[in-house]
Amino acid sequence: MLKLQDLLNNGCKIEKIYPSVLGSDAEVNIVTVEVKCPDGQIHKIRAYKEEASDLREFIRTKISDTK
Repeated sequence: MLKLQDLLNNGCKIEKIYPSVLGSDAEVNIVTVEVKCPDGQIHKIRAYKEEASDLREFIRTKISDTK
């Protein structure tokens, strides 16, 4: 989650999230986030089990803060 936060603070944007964080709240064991940076690089961040739930909640909070 710290890596994602660092990338977002450096101007990178979330491109894709698998599975969608706005979908079901069912138990999710793996979350993959693709982040694109201004220099064109794409980073993939993968979280497992409890960290996946924390990452989904972090992204939900981040999305609601930007609206």
